[in-house]
Amino acid sequence: MLLTGKKNFLKTADIKGGEVITFVNEGEWITSKVYKYDDGTPRQDFYIKVMIEGEERDLRLNVTNRTILVEAFGKETAEWVNRGATVAKEKVMVGGKRMDTIVLTPITEEEPAL
Repeated sequence: MLLTGKKNFLKTADIKGGEVITFVNEGEWITSKVYKYDDGTPRQDFYIKVMIEGEERDLRLNVTNRTILVEAFGKETAEWVNRGATVAKEKVMVGGKRMDTIVLTPITEEEPAL
C-alpha cells in the first residue's frame, strides 16, 4: 500500500474516550523524512488506517499499542482488518513532559467489529 498525499491522522485532540475503531488495512512501516533516532538514523513508524465514527483516519501505532494488538490479534497485521479496539486517552511521560496519548483496548469477542 502506498501512502501518498495529505494524511488525515487520528490525534488525541479528536478522542473523547470510549470510541471504537476498526482496522481498515494491514498498515505499513514508513521511514520519517523529519524525525531521527539519537544515532541519526531515520525513525521508522507504523501507520494503519482505521475507521472511527464513519470516517477513515490514519493512526500511528506506538510500541505499546503494537504490543497490545499483537498479543490480542497476532503478529500478522492482515488478520487485524475488520477487527476493532476501544480508544482511550491517557497522560504519559514523553521527553520529561506529561502528554496525552492514545491507548487501545482490543475487542476480542468471537465476532470482529465491523
